[in-house]
Amino acid sequence: MKKVKHILLKIFIYCAVAAVLGGGGWWGYKAFKKTSLVEGETEKVTVSKGDIEVKFQDIGDVTPKDVIDVFSRVGGRITEVLTEEGRAVRKGDKVAVVQPGQTDSDKYVPVDVNAPIGGTVMVCSGNDGSRSNSLAKADQRISGLADGSPTCIMQIGDFSSLIIDLSVSEMEVMKLRLGLPVKVTIDALASLPLTGRITLIAPKSAESGRGGGKSFKVEISIDQKNIPNVKSGMTSRIEAVMQAHRNTLLMPVSGLFEEGGRQFAYLYVPGGLSRKVDIKTGLRNEIDVEVLSGLKEGETVYADKPFNIEPDGPGAKRSSSSSAGAASSN
Repeated sequence: MKKVKHILLKIFIYCAVAAVLGGGGWWGYKAFKKTSLVEGETEKVTVSKGDIEVKFQDIGDVTPKDVIDVFSRVGGRITEVLTEEGRAVRKGDKVAVVQPGQTDSDKYVPVDVNAPIGGTVMVCSGNDGSRSNSLAKADQRISGLADGSPTCIMQIGDFSSLIIDLSVSEMEVMKLRLGLPVKVTIDALASLPLTGRITLIAPKSAESGRGGGKSFKVEISIDQKNIPNVKSGMTSRIEAVMQAHRNTLLMPVSGLFEEGGRQFAYLYVPGGLSRKVDIKTGLRNEIDVEVLSGLKEGETVYADKPFNIEPDGPGAKRSSSSSAGAASSN
């Protein structure tokens, strides 16, 4: 009797263990299936051949290449202003007359003020770059060049040649070079295709930004001459290709992961565990990254970290077929 009870107890224990193991296996299978379904919906991207460009883009203001302040040789009272803002003048044209002297009782011969260049009459800019409201007016007293701090009567700008002034951060300016071709789009004349090139990169910083970073003056010269309807101060957009690689291996940047200086991707293995693959990258922009090694054309990688990942580390690499077999055995 005792022997029968002992046998029955062993059978009960075996059944209980089998139930536990079976339940655990079923739970594990359901968990694996669930994560597999989630991974099936996880966004993936494909490695393919294509072209990649690294661009420089910025916004600046259009201005005439040659802008000259007009001064009188002597101080005194302006008796006449013979032009107005926006009018075209030729070099040597008389634009104002100044009566020298500190008071009207000083009987000096009036002095003509002539245009130093041909161009368009503009109002003067302040020392901080702000725009004055108007030209100097008749009866206004001014200082002359002989006084050391002359009063600007007007500006004349030659609109036949245009430039664009940019203020570029110290990080971005290191990527630029003199002569770099650029594409120019003036917002108000967006349908007019324009080109230019970098003709000045200031060797000294112009100002400090809010975060303490420095910026440098960069000047773009527009290739086209005598562009109609352009006004000084119009907003323009600059785009330059700094580097380009053609027919190279690319993947979207969403497939690239970086950690502790290591660059890697999670390779999608149909029917198996995803694999963490070290890669080496080249050019990168906002959309794509160049893959120099680690992946092949046509392979698929995850855009988000997957759940079922093959163990990472030495000796953990497996072929796709063995990974599929391991997954199916689970």
